[in-house]
Amino acid sequence: MDTVYEGIVQARQHGEGAVLITVVEAEGSTPARLGAKLLVRANGARVGTVGGGALERAANAKAREILESHRAELVRYSLVEGDRALEGEPTGMVCGGRATLFFDYIGYSQHAFLFGGGHVGQALLRVLSTLPYYITVIDHRPEIRERLDGAARAIIADYATALQGEQVPPGSYFFIATASHEYDYEVLRLIMGSDWRPAYVGMIGSQRKVRANVDRLRQELGDAAPWEALYAPVGLDIGGPTPAEIAVAVAAEIQAVRYGKAGHRHLRLGHPQA
Repeated sequence: MDTVYEGIVQARQHGEGAVLITVVEAEGSTPARLGAKLLVRANGARVGTVGGGALERAANAKAREILESHRAELVRYSLVEGDRALEGEPTGMVCGGRATLFFDYIGYSQHAFLFGGGHVGQALLRVLSTLPYYITVIDHRPEIRERLDGAARAIIADYATALQGEQVPPGSYFFIATASHEYDYEVLRLIMGSDWRPAYVGMIGSQRKVRANVDRLRQELGDAAPWEALYAPVGLDIGGPTPAEIAVAVAAEIQAVRYGKAGHRHLRLGHPQA
């Protein structure tokens, strides 16, 4: 049992989704035992057991659904012939027992990746850290790390390789404000050319610089990239030139996207209102 809880802690530390499955009811001929637990992590690792066999196979399949939906669920299974576990009450004869499993999603529902830990990145970090986001800040400058209080993770690495090999959660929020326009473009291309399915990609910059980067990227990626998620220049049009004021405008825009609130005036090219 300790390894299950250790797995939960590890998943939380990495901002990784997981599903804790607990047997809350068992009757008849079933391998499940009341209170047995199985942890299924987004990276595929599993710790514990709910009894093995058909029930565990069904539980694993349901856990993958829960990892996508982020919703807890109570599911009743019946064991039937052919070494199968079916949800609910089957129409045929039940040859085995029954078990009820509780699937509890463990993890952060929202992930934010801030590329650039400079003044604006730090200001946005301070705002977003008061909200329920798992925040990863990425910068290639080692001296930046000590200025990133509030980040769940600080990755000091080249922008192009910082998330290499990671399972970036679909629907994440990305903010780009690196130390140079070329780095900004490099990060923008990385995100827009990935299979991460971002909910939001915000990039700081003047209208002219942003237009140049977007036009350049369109020539490379064509129409297949998630252009609807791109907010550049970033932020709601509420005014204010300081890093703290820009951070408020960006955080407000992220919240508007998150909750599907339309009608705000955005700074993004071609879409002043969304």
